[in-house]
Amino acid sequence: MHILFYISRFGIGGIQTFVIQMAKELIKKEGVKVSIFCHYPELIDNSQNEVIPPEIEIFTLSKNKDKVVWVNRIRNILYKIYPNFDFKEWLTTRYFLMKIKKEQVDLIHNNIELGDYNVYRACKELNIPYITTLHGAYKEITKSSSQEEKDKYKPVFNDLLSTAANIVYLSSLNIKPFEVVLGSLKEVQREKFVRVFNGLNLFKKEDMLAKPKDKIIFGLVARGVHHKGWEEAILAIIELKKQSQGMPIELRLYGASDYLDELKEKYKTYKDFILFCGATNEPIKVVQEFTVGLLPTYLPQEEMPFTIIEYLACQVPVIATNKGAIPEMLDAGGDIAGEIIGFDTNGHACVQELMKTMCRFVEDENYRSEKTLLAALAFEKFNIKNTVKEYYNLYQKAINQ
Repeated sequence: MHILFYISRFGIGGIQTFVIQMAKELIKKEGVKVSIFCHYPELIDNSQNEVIPPEIEIFTLSKNKDKVVWVNRIRNILYKIYPNFDFKEWLTTRYFLMKIKKEQVDLIHNNIELGDYNVYRACKELNIPYITTLHGAYKEITKSSSQEEKDKYKPVFNDLLSTAANIVYLSSLNIKPFEVVLGSLKEVQREKFVRVFNGLNLFKKEDMLAKPKDKIIFGLVARGVHHKGWEEAILAIIELKKQSQGMPIELRLYGASDYLDELKEKYKTYKDFILFCGATNEPIKVVQEFTVGLLPTYLPQEEMPFTIIEYLACQVPVIATNKGAIPEMLDAGGDIAGEIIGFDTNGHACVQELMKTMCRFVEDENYRSEKTLLAALAFEKFNIKNTVKEYYNLYQKAINQ
């Protein structure tokens, strides 16, 4: 069985971590070969990701940077003449179809909205089955979209429902765009949807690093976009520090972007307890030192942030906003492995609510211990072996249909 994962880029991100972890587990199975197709050749650099074994081959339009530059130049020239024709996308589709035919791919596992067209073409032209995982795709349609916008997506959704072997969703919100565009779904259409949680490798307890005992460490690991709530976390800990004079607290921020560089300069006077640590390709290692993980996100397409799975894997309780599947992720047998906070009038994470919740973790040791135990319990549903088992069954079923 040759499985090909379709992604847009490499680098820090939940989809990338999910695909790499899945691929590494799948190649342990006898007779399974795994490849990864990266849609954007400019974003093929995987140096920030965990090590990818050499037997997992990575495909993209070209790994030669000079060739990619020339493709973009030709694309821009042609776009001026034929504004409805995207040369680079056309070339990517042609290359993708040629590559999966040559490599004898048995099944495609698509993970991005961008890839739906190409995997649909592969299914129709080459009779290759595919599965799509909705990592928050199409959620923008659930907002007040025009009829014209809905009509644009109607054929896309109909194609998906008629050709995909399965459409994997992470939370019920993933299905809502289909209902907004198509109306009430038929039973045969609903049967296409299967829920599978993203997974992560569980490491041995004896391999876990000891947490520092002399301070409370709040940590945030995410992409360096403002929607992830970086500044809200900073403002909350500044306020907490004012109210808790002498308390040994620290905020560690792991991410990289121009935006974070600006925040680092803006809040440089607080560098004794706010640490800008840069990007990390070893999130599990750094998260183990956290007392509490933060994700005050208000990212519109947030669905099942992999950061939270990493927090829970390290038995770190979480303070996060009510976005996507986060409340379900933190569920631990009816209890919460942390706290869910609300939003302010601007739709951003509420700084005051975040600060008060952080304060409780600092001041109440029993509460902190209880939430830490719940974090370990909440992680059980994200064990990568369970995720791989569920997907592998879907793969076999799709290939045998």
